[in-house]
Amino acid sequence: MQQLIAWLGWGNGIGAIAGVSAVLTTIVVFIPVVAGMLLYGLERLQVEILKNLNHDFAFFFVNFLTFPGTFVHEMSHLIFAVITGAEVHEICMFENDNGRLGHISYQVRGPWFIQAVQHSLTAVAPTVVGIGLGCFLLNYIFTAKLSLEMNVGLWYLVISLVDHSTMSDADLNHYFQGVWIFIVPIFLFFFILGLNA
Repeated sequence: MQQLIAWLGWGNGIGAIAGVSAVLTTIVVFIPVVAGMLLYGLERLQVEILKNLNHDFAFFFVNFLTFPGTFVHEMSHLIFAVITGAEVHEICMFENDNGRLGHISYQVRGPWFIQAVQHSLTAVAPTVVGIGLGCFLLNYIFTAKLSLEMNVGLWYLVISLVDHSTMSDADLNHYFQGVWIFIVPIFLFFFILGLNA
């Protein structure tokens, strides 16, 4: 932390630690959003490349042939909703309704701060789980000696995760509806870390 403060040239003391803590807190809050936007950009790039072959095939590939990504996306929502105590009403893995491929319907419950946690963690789950699984798979692909069939299958899963690890507009709304509950604890974590450095 002290090296970061020195690098930024914000001086010494409590004010510098608070400033760096605020910057780091902002970064942590927006990392899932930026990561999701980057994955969305990769998905759109994939669509544009596949459109050169066939327009209909491009959307069929991204929306339906990469179904394992949709499954991971919706299961991530489900698991995080259950872990945080939300009441799950419905989960649909496969649909084609107004551009949606699947959905989960849940009701937050408990005190307001628990509801905020439920909204934010349930919303961000596909990005966190998708990136985590994707990193694990890529590490495995690059370190293990695999057959051609295994390589093709694992790359298919990675592409499926890339295509479906983004946050939908509804996910982003729920994320920002609840993520504010984490701002003070994250700030205090960095601030205490800075004081003890």
